[in-house]
Amino acid sequence: MKNSKLKIALLFLMVCGLFGCVSAQMKPAKMLPPKVKREVTIKASANDVWKLIASLEKVEEYVPSLVKSSLADGNGLDAVREMVMADGTPRLETVLVFDPDNKHICFTPFDEYMPAEYVAVHYYVTAYGPNKCKVIFKGYLKAKEGVSEGKLIAQLGSEFSKTLKGLKKYMEN
Repeated sequence: MKNSKLKIALLFLMVCGLFGCVSAQMKPAKMLPPKVKREVTIKASANDVWKLIASLEKVEEYVPSLVKSSLADGNGLDAVREMVMADGTPRLETVLVFDPDNKHICFTPFDEYMPAEYVAVHYYVTAYGPNKCKVIFKGYLKAKEGVSEGKLIAQLGSEFSKTLKGLKKYMEN
């Protein structure tokens, strides 16, 4: 009996040591920095701004300089937004993240409007009082081989700036 208790204790210590050794070797995950980041402070409630952004079909209301028209198939996670851009080109994107509690939404395009291996655009809305919030756009992308990543970053940055400027103007008027 004494011998079996000793074996169990020894086995327990070996297992604990093994897990401790493995976990000590694991590195914590890191979030890659975005390639593009823009932000704006808006004199409106975070809930109102979030409600507008989450209404996928309303994007042309606050950024007509970029989007001519839009339709949404669904709402929330996995919704698809079809837009006609101001220059007449079509764009399809899907919602990868929809988190109303944290006011975070992420889109990725279906079509190749950018010559990139991937593009993901994250919107965050954070309250700074009852009638003030900050909206942050973060863009992650990887250019296809032979394509200037700088040009893609400039294009995405321009779209972010136009959208945030339009959102601010729309919400503050």
